[in-house]
Amino acid sequence: MGQYNKKQSSVSFYFYAGDFADAIRRYEQGIQQIYQTHNEVAALTKDLLKAGHSVNIYSFVTPQHGEARPYDGLNIVNLGANSYSAGHLLKSAVAADNSDFTIAHIANAELLTAVAYKNTRAIAMLANSYNRTGITAWLEKRRIANLLNNDRFELVSNHCMPATEQLARMGVSKEKLIAWDIRHPFDPSTKPAKQLRVRGDDFNAVYVGSIAESKGIGDLIRAIALLRQQSLKIHCTLAGGGDIELMKSLGRSLGVSDLLHFLGLIGNQDVFQMMANADLVVVPSRSAYPEGFPLTMFEAIASRTPIVCSDHPMFRPIMINGRSASVYPSGDYKALALAMRETLTDAAKYSALSVNASVTWENLKGPADWRTLILKWVTEGRNCPWIRRHMLSIVN
Repeated sequence: MGQYNKKQSSVSFYFYAGDFADAIRRYEQGIQQIYQTHNEVAALTKDLLKAGHSVNIYSFVTPQHGEARPYDGLNIVNLGANSYSAGHLLKSAVAADNSDFTIAHIANAELLTAVAYKNTRAIAMLANSYNRTGITAWLEKRRIANLLNNDRFELVSNHCMPATEQLARMGVSKEKLIAWDIRHPFDPSTKPAKQLRVRGDDFNAVYVGSIAESKGIGDLIRAIALLRQQSLKIHCTLAGGGDIELMKSLGRSLGVSDLLHFLGLIGNQDVFQMMANADLVVVPSRSAYPEGFPLTMFEAIASRTPIVCSDHPMFRPIMINGRSASVYPSGDYKALALAMRETLTDAAKYSALSVNASVTWENLKGPADWRTLILKWVTEGRNCPWIRRHMLSIVN
């Protein structure tokens, strides 16, 4: 990494979760990361240290509290929260943090409030959406929008265009909004278009992400059980952490435990290869789940394996039914089963979805590169020409 010498300024990142000491180690040793974003975090950290800035990385939800200093000028703090509701830990961390620049990567109200009233230059870079309805959800949206409109936040960014445009609809000033994305190690040009393989009634599907009912895993398992009853056997490999035992129990109760293969967390390159080798990638997120456009969707598109996904609000502008994916109504496992069946039994549709991956990929271009955005902001300020060209008020 090299030696950190003269301190020019200090930069603090607040992330929801992640073992960043391990991510730095993997980056330095050329070992594949568990999460696609971690190489970008490590590379940006290296850029900032080389430029003479000190860096603090705070990880919110972690197995335990602790600190690590892999290099001079780099401090990694695991806050040890066991749930999103432990916002007081973020508030305390910000109170003790004297950094010149703060990047809040969590839409936690206590974090945003603490940063808003701290003497620091700040940006909010989120990766979530607000899709719940009702008075409580409306009040939350209003509170978050008011916080993000605080003058302390020079820029407000969300992952990809749909989630950033949603912030504008919530009332966040369009003059400070900018969509972000990262550099992707895979794209559809690396894979040929796929044809439906003649497999009889036996196919392989893949899911990657959190194992939780809110991510639609229960819907997926119920769909697989229904398809088995209809004499279509879908072996499903699920990579990710979460409520694995609960979902295994559901699979046993429905008589499909032999068709479910839970891998836990695996490397990002392995994820992509697993998708490329599958017959189908399923992204069954429930509509209320607060995600932006998930990175696993990028990997799925890049693999050229046909996708079955829900009509989650953040998917709708990009994932068009019959063109970029087989889209079904969120939370409807019978509709999910039907979408899976139709995709795996219609050779023309299967081929078209795979061919169209390159068009879908092009439609995702436009957001500012995450690493470049932060480096430009720290070194040149929010009004630098590169940042101005990527602002939502300019590109949309």
